[in-house]
Amino acid sequence: MKRSPRSTLRLISVAWPFVLIVLLQTALATFSLEVTSSLRAFVTGESLWSKGQHDALYYLNRYAESGNRSFVDRYHEAMAIPMGDRAARLALEASPPDIEAAYQGFLDGANHPDDIPSVIWLFRYFRWLPVMEACIRDWRTAEGVLMQLLPIGEAVTSQHVNEVDRRDITRQLDEINALVTPLTKRFSDRLGEGTRQVQTVLLVSNVAMALIFIVLTVWRLNSFLTHRRRIEEQLSFSAHHDDLTGLPNRRLFEDELGRMLDGPQTRHALMFIDLDQFKAVDDNGGHAAGDELLRRVARDLVKAIRGTDLLARLGGDEFGIVLPNCSPEDALRIAMRLREITEAIDFVWNGHRYSISASVGVVHLAERSYTLQEALRAADIACYMAKEKGRNRVHVFETTDAAQTQFTANLHWVQRLHRALEEDSFRLFSQAIAPVGAGEAEEHCEILLRLEENGKLLAPGAFIPAAERFGLMPSLDRWVVRNALDIIGRRRGTISGTYSINLSGLTLKDDTFLPFLRDALRRSRVPADVLCFEITETSAIENLDEAIAFMNAMRAMGCRFALDDFGVGMSSLTYLKRLPVDYVKIDGSFVRDMLTDKADWMTVEMINQISHLAGRKTIAEFVENTEIFAALQTIGVDYAQGYSIGRPEPFRAEATGLVVPLRRADVA
Repeated sequence: MKRSPRSTLRLISVAWPFVLIVLLQTALATFSLEVTSSLRAFVTGESLWSKGQHDALYYLNRYAESGNRSFVDRYHEAMAIPMGDRAARLALEASPPDIEAAYQGFLDGANHPDDIPSVIWLFRYFRWLPVMEACIRDWRTAEGVLMQLLPIGEAVTSQHVNEVDRRDITRQLDEINALVTPLTKRFSDRLGEGTRQVQTVLLVSNVAMALIFIVLTVWRLNSFLTHRRRIEEQLSFSAHHDDLTGLPNRRLFEDELGRMLDGPQTRHALMFIDLDQFKAVDDNGGHAAGDELLRRVARDLVKAIRGTDLLARLGGDEFGIVLPNCSPEDALRIAMRLREITEAIDFVWNGHRYSISASVGVVHLAERSYTLQEALRAADIACYMAKEKGRNRVHVFETTDAAQTQFTANLHWVQRLHRALEEDSFRLFSQAIAPVGAGEAEEHCEILLRLEENGKLLAPGAFIPAAERFGLMPSLDRWVVRNALDIIGRRRGTISGTYSINLSGLTLKDDTFLPFLRDALRRSRVPADVLCFEITETSAIENLDEAIAFMNAMRAMGCRFALDDFGVGMSSLTYLKRLPVDYVKIDGSFVRDMLTDKADWMTVEMINQISHLAGRKTIAEFVENTEIFAALQTIGVDYAQGYSIGRPEPFRAEATGLVVPLRRADVA
């Protein structure tokens, strides 16, 4: 996978201190080894120098005593060592230094050729150190005393020495030895002390560098942990709050309502609020206008409720409120105030003024014992009845209300959906899904459902909520699968590609769906591996174990899965790891505004990285323009779906079955 420039820069920003410390540690270690090696070579040279001057005195004294000429040669050999070192020192102290002469001098001083460069380096660049200055000063002083041997050696070796002269020479040699020995010892001691000091400094430097590395590592790890906790808090917040308004979402709302219903039987109330003219604002002003209106309504409603009440956005333009310990009178008064506040909102967008109102359904939960689903259903019915009675009003759920009872009995939408199934009034559309980078050219699309009534096509948003509410989704899912397989099976040539079909949460619980699918595949002769079933994150984790078992059984047949609307729930990354899905569809609410909202960009990037780490490919929804497509290329998302790729079109057997992906040049 190609790493995006943004990811590379982030990696560099995190790693550069560690790289710098490692480089500095390596440089310091190398320098320490070089200095230690040079000091060792210098100490070795000093030992040779001390031994040379000592041997020169010794052999010259022996010759003076015995007259044996063999001691003269040994004297010259011994004297050559300090003289060579002297020549090297003078060459290095010259301006400019004569490196070749210094090398030859140290070589004449019996130093090993491999040690000489280190000795020269130490002398040239560290002679300014106090300990080195003292050592070199002692070297010069001892050398000056030792130079007195030269005239004595010439006199002794060039003429016959009588007994009187021998005694005088021996005395002079003893005096020179008495002078040079303490100087030599001091030179050696200071050099040893300097070596120990330098080694101590190097040790302290290495330890300090190691401590800095440890401190930096601890600091960075703490930063990582803090960042991870922040992400976990954000994920936890996102799992229970609506991204648009910041209000609690349906999950948190239902959890709170469930806890209240399970608690002591006291006076509680429940409200559903549905905006009456929201669709007009959303259609005329666009999604941005609708989003801003929802945020405005949320802010105003929060100010009008009690501190103990819980206001949540349940989805679309629907809000819910849990009112603990609230009498029927107080609940009605609050509902009326909320309706008045909503009606008073003066919303202006792009010069157009919009008037809105709210239909409010109220349920007094103290009248009888409600289950969670019963309470939600009652509030939904009450809100619907407020709309049915003319909108911009409050309706209190009453089991004795004739109109309400009639609504419950009729289940208008149930009748319409049953009739549509019987008359085959549903229609299939498909929308292309294209690879973001260079990818395969075979067809990849999502199969979409429409309802045709009186020559008009209704989008899923018009009837899917009712089908889910009244348990008709398994029937709709079967209709889609059966008809989609029929169309795919009638296409010419080898059947290939990927056809995504949405499955509801109720279908995941349907034990009879798997036998139905096997039979449908056998009849259509469509290979199972071209099918990819999309399930929403919410429906998957609602009954996680059942969903996993269902998906594994279908995967055993060859089918694939995509996790739809990922990011809206964000309940736990563990679910992504456990669910056997092949694709993760990034919810369009993040993709749509990612170019203008940094948080949305980071959310898309985070979901993409997490999905890739889990071994899943990613599909971004709501890709409405080439700029968003280019941003997805930068992030590294695998596939894109939206109006920039292709609009939904009728799904027919005569389709070419080919989707040509956008090239990079198309989005430049």
